[in-house]
Amino acid sequence: MVKVWDFLFYPDYYGLVQAMYDIPEYVRTEPIHPDGWLAEVRTYCELNWKDIQIICILAVVWSIFRELLIRCIFVPLSNYAQLTEANVKKMPESAWRATFYIISWSFIAYVIVGSHFELFTDPPSVFKGWAPGMKVPSDIYAAYAIQGSFYLHCMFATIFLDVWRSDSALLCCHHVLTLSLIGFSYAARYHNIGILVIFCHDVNDICLECAKVFIYLKVRAGKFYPVCEFMANIFFSLFALGWLMCRMYWFPLKVLYSILPSTAKVYYQDHLPFGIEFNVLLWLLMAMDVYWFSLILVFLFKIIIGDTKEMDDPREETDESSLKVGIDRKRLSVNGHEEETIPVQNSNGVLTPGKAMNGDGVKHRQPHQQNNSHEVPNHN
Repeated sequence: MVKVWDFLFYPDYYGLVQAMYDIPEYVRTEPIHPDGWLAEVRTYCELNWKDIQIICILAVVWSIFRELLIRCIFVPLSNYAQLTEANVKKMPESAWRATFYIISWSFIAYVIVGSHFELFTDPPSVFKGWAPGMKVPSDIYAAYAIQGSFYLHCMFATIFLDVWRSDSALLCCHHVLTLSLIGFSYAARYHNIGILVIFCHDVNDICLECAKVFIYLKVRAGKFYPVCEFMANIFFSLFALGWLMCRMYWFPLKVLYSILPSTAKVYYQDHLPFGIEFNVLLWLLMAMDVYWFSLILVFLFKIIIGDTKEMDDPREETDESSLKVGIDRKRLSVNGHEEETIPVQNSNGVLTPGKAMNGDGVKHRQPHQQNNSHEVPNHN
């Protein structure tokens, strides 16, 4: 019973605020290497070429695996389901990421719950037995190799492969920050902290990508499928609840709390290097989480007040190919019953009236008129 309580509710925000008061004292009293920061890195960090080679090779493997899944499975399925042209491009991306996150996070959960449960129930224990260049447990090393290579792949994919969105540049910054944290924490042997960060974050990506897949599957062959809308809502609800629990509660109280000076000294009394650097990087990650959570709250508010009727992606640009001549006066059917025509745009730019059932199909955009449909905010 104690472990279950500690897993869910220990520590609390009051303890986090109290621990933050010791930061100025840490900055004032913590010894600094006489030869500067680079000398500190050389003294306390260890990263060899073999580790870098493994990360680069696995990044190539993920890129090849992604292309095989997309070309051989997800794109044929999209074409078979007769999705809209825009969704044929976007659904395989989300399906690939959902596949990866399900496998990856399941392994991370096994590592935490099965082998290193004390890291979660007793956050200060992340520094227990720490030493420069210490041996990293094989399961945590494997998790680090998977995560580091995947985010290296994501940098390439976001820039060159994925559909470009309004927050893609922020996603690139997120990937750079994540890679920096993974590499820096491994070299400094702060891997116990890193595995907690991954555990608290990746579970949300599963729910997000699954929700997006069902959004893209709502309209198939001109028919609207309410079951896909229902499943998208289910996964979005899990996504919002998971974000609140994992990123707004567990991440600050299990991770940010454990790296504060007074907490870190519970099990290790000597000098712990890079205290300020890791605090800055992880609090920057927390700031990104808060920003994306604000988008989720805005989305929920629009649903409550009735401003949003269905999920669509406000970060997407209008798909011009779906507004070409020849997509005129298509009709949707719900369970076999015809509905009103979708608003479409002819060669003169005139929109015909109707009812759009899916924001990722043809979008109703007139001059000086705001598009009120929104999809689950992306974050990665």
